[in-house]
Amino acid sequence: MPIYEYKSTSSAPCDLCKAKFEVRQGLDQEPLTECPRCKAPVERLFSRNFIAVTESLSPEETFRTHTSEEAENLGLDGGFAGDQIWE
Repeated sequence: MPIYEYKSTSSAPCDLCKAKFEVRQGLDQEPLTECPRCKAPVERLFSRNFIAVTESLSPEETFRTHTSEEAENLGLDGGFAGDQIWE
């Protein structure tokens, strides 16, 4: 069952519909026209699709690897930069 995103078109939406909210609906169901909580008018938003790749990536599509010398010069540990904590 797909998940659709909705957002209020009203100037006075409730906490649910003033931000995007998601609804799981069947393909044969009509889109919502009002918020399930406050009955404000809502519109369905266009969302990005989720795509999963199940086969290996070609060398051109993978992350660039570094030689040991390049990694040391860049300060990389095991091929990745060290974690930084911002406070």
